[in-house]
Amino acid sequence: MNMKTALSTLILTGVYAIFGWGQESPALKEKNRLLETELSLAKSPGTYMVIDVEGRTVSLKARGIVLRQWEIKKTRSWGKTVPLAVMKLAGKSALSEPERPNITPGKEENKSEAKGGKDSVDLGILELKNMPVHFSLDFGQGIHISVRPRTGRSWPALVNIGKRVSWYTFLPLKTLWYAARKKSFTEIELVMPSEKDAQGIYWSFLEKHNTIILHRRS
Repeated sequence: MNMKTALSTLILTGVYAIFGWGQESPALKEKNRLLETELSLAKSPGTYMVIDVEGRTVSLKARGIVLRQWEIKKTRSWGKTVPLAVMKLAGKSALSEPERPNITPGKEENKSEAKGGKDSVDLGILELKNMPVHFSLDFGQGIHISVRPRTGRSWPALVNIGKRVSWYTFLPLKTLWYAARKKSFTEIELVMPSEKDAQGIYWSFLEKHNTIILHRRS
């Protein structure tokens, strides 16, 4: 299925769901709202992310087509349910931020010629192996998502233990702090099957990336 076909299918499905039923059940209303929300993104040429907390997937999409999808091994949430709307990534942070070299075109061309061609230049850009495995995604409005992998390596495993302890000690205090100021917040933790999965999500999230968070909770 190409992008044009996927977009057309998404539009037709949305039109049918929105106008094809007289009485809508709560589940159908939610599906219609999701279709409307995603349609607003699928009509533009850029990519967007869909974090389905209940369905346990993170998807990189464009024009309604899934370009890449990651399984979520485990998830837990604290605080207010995230509203169904298009959000922009306000920022991402990690214990160890990946270092990206500054590239000066003229200098890099000279280095390339000296080494025997462009292929010999290691620009060090978008290297998945250099991406962090523990990081946080901030969407503003008090909405915060942390990502970590299941791992057997000593250092990442120690960080995981620290995050589990923090979940039951820091978040209750944060709840009281926000409540005293009559504000709410949302904390969601995504545990990925492997370090590579976590790195892939960090790598794919761009600055101000449009995102839909599906956070259905009873």
